[in-house]
Amino acid sequence: KNTDEPGNEPSNPTTPETSAPETEPDVQPSDLDLMAMIEEIYKVQPIDFNVLNSEIDLSDEDTLVYYTGLTDAAGVKSAFVSEGAMSTMAYSMVLFQLEATADAKEVGDKIIEGIDPRKWICVGAEDVKLVANGDLIMLVMTPAGASQTADDFIAAFTEVRGEPAFELKK
Repeated sequence: KNTDEPGNEPSNPTTPETSAPETEPDVQPSDLDLMAMIEEIYKVQPIDFNVLNSEIDLSDEDTLVYYTGLTDAAGVKSAFVSEGAMSTMAYSMVLFQLEATADAKEVGDKIIEGIDPRKWICVGAEDVKLVANGDLIMLVMTPAGASQTADDFIAAFTEVRGEPAFELKK
C-alpha cells in the first residue's frame, strides 16, 4: 500500500509544541561565525570606508589589550575585529563570542573600562558603546561627526542578532 496517497496521513499530526525543539535556534557558543556576523551587520549598515577584518589572537596580551581593552581573555571564546583600513580612521568594531559560563555584563564592564578610544594616537573615537545579546558582545567606536555612529551599528546588530540585553558606553 502506498502511504503517500491522500487519506493515509497520521492520525496525530505533530503539534507546534512537539516540534519546537527542532525549530528553535541552537545558540551554543561553538555555533557562532563572527566573521559572517560582521558581514551581515555591514549588509544592514553598509559602510562608506574601507575596513580590514581579522581574528584577534586571544593569547597575545598586547593585541588583546589594543583591540579589546582586556588584560586577559577569561570568559572569551573568540573575537574578531573590523577596523578602518587607514590608521587615520578612528573606527573599530569588535565581536566577542563568550564561553557558555561567562557573565556578559562582567566581561562587558571590563572591556568598556579598559578600551582606549585614542589607541590610534593621532585620532580618537568619541562615540564608544558596547551591547550584548546572549553569548555575543559587540564593541563599536566611531569618531565624532562620523557619517555612521555607534548607534547605527547597534541598530544593525539588533537586526542581525536581536534586541541587546544591555548597553554600556565610555
